[in-house]
Amino acid sequence: MTTPGEAPLTIATVGDFMLERRPEPADIQAVRRLFAGADLVIANVDTVLSERGTPVPKWANLKGPRAIAADLKAMGIDVVAMANNHAMDFRAEGMLDTCSAYDEVGVRHAGAGANLAAACAPALVDVRGRRVAILSLASTLPPESAAGPSWPGIAPVHVRYAFAIDESLMAEQPGTTAEVRTQLDERDLARARADVASARETADVVLVVVHWGVPAPWRAPGHSVLQDYQRPLAHALIDAGADAVIGNHAHELHGVELYRGNPIAYCLGNFWIDTIALYPWMGKESLVLRLTVGTDGPPEAEVMPVYLDGVGVPRPDPEGRATAVLDRLSRELGARIDDREGRLIVRGQ
Repeated sequence: MTTPGEAPLTIATVGDFMLERRPEPADIQAVRRLFAGADLVIANVDTVLSERGTPVPKWANLKGPRAIAADLKAMGIDVVAMANNHAMDFRAEGMLDTCSAYDEVGVRHAGAGANLAAACAPALVDVRGRRVAILSLASTLPPESAAGPSWPGIAPVHVRYAFAIDESLMAEQPGTTAEVRTQLDERDLARARADVASARETADVVLVVVHWGVPAPWRAPGHSVLQDYQRPLAHALIDAGADAVIGNHAHELHGVELYRGNPIAYCLGNFWIDTIALYPWMGKESLVLRLTVGTDGPPEAEVMPVYLDGVGVPRPDPEGRATAVLDRLSRELGARIDDREGRLIVRGQ
């Protein structure tokens, strides 16, 4: 953490990018303005930025021009989280070429690599004399996407699952959806905790970006928004030394929790989806989460509401639609969004 007299760091984080074509220059500058005043900007990018590789057989394979890496840099994005369910859409060849595209334009990345050690290594950024470590993990693991000791992929936290059936309800209403019970793989959890603890030894600030959860179309009505494993994983990462946990993947806003005072954003939603017309179920409420790391204690979390326009580009939202959604869901987790002289701060209830 900072020492007395040092100015606090401001770190801006945003949710999912799905960029399959190059953005307009005016839109790049509009997004850059949303990050004004931030010392560091972190985003999750779901798209493979490469012409290499062959598609894996899965529901959706996302690919965009390699030059988008430079566009992300122009937006002001400093670090990309790559541990997600699309990083390996075009196999290792596409993923590794995407890493090279980021390297060439000076965008740091974490969560994917030539082997497990590389995928689990944090991106390290020195900002005004302080070191920030960003780790990227995923529980969303298509076949053959998890990195191993000697093969490429993304940094995995496997989740085991079982189905719970209410026999009396099933008899009354045949076809009722079974409830899915989830549990963390203890070996992956131990490794993730050790990686955070190791980063804590050398970094002043440690952030973990996690790809997890279930989007609404695949979540049964009446079942919990958050899955059983998500809060235990987030709490374990904080206990291991993370200053904040940033979630994504569900393509909608989920709540923010304060655990031991440290912010956990379970899903920041969509930030830029240039094919949003193909996915009418995706949430358009989004936000920029700004973490202020001061001289002592956990980061302060501030939200800036934005709203995706008709082509999926984020715009400032004076109506604050994201704020209303986030406040409602955060209250279920024991937090609230508090308006402090125009600043929307996450507070405990």
